[in-house]
Amino acid sequence: MFKTFVLINCEPGKEPEVLEQLHKIENVVDSQGTYGVYDIVARIESDSQSQLAHIISDQIRKISNINSTLTLLSTEEHKSRLADLIPDIIPEQKKPLEEPPSENNEENFDKDGYDDSTNQ
Repeated sequence: MFKTFVLINCEPGKEPEVLEQLHKIENVVDSQGTYGVYDIVARIESDSQSQLAHIISDQIRKISNINSTLTLLSTEEHKSRLADLIPDIIPEQKKPLEEPPSENNEENFDKDGYDDSTNQ
C-alpha cells in the first residue's frame, strides 16, 4: 500500500468546496482543513505509485479553486498509525538531565556554589 499526503493551497473561502470535492475521490482516505501555510491536508492511499500519480495529477490538481499542492510521499510502510508512535517518542516518565550533587560532594563547593576541586 502506497501512502502520501497532499498539502493544498486554495482560494480564500473556498476550502469547504475543495474539501467536498476531495471527499468524492475514492482513494482520498482523509482530508482536513488546517491553519497555517497550507489550507488543506489530504491523505491518499493506493496500491501503486502510478495510481497515486494519476490521482494527484488528474483528479486533485484539477479541482477548481486549488492554487497549488505539495506532495509528501511516505518513505516507509508502517503498520501502525502515526498517533500510535507518540507513546514511544514521548515516554511517560522523563529521566532528569543530571543527578543532583550528593551530600558527600558538598564539601567541594564553595559558598558561591562553584566546585573548588576542579581548580586544583
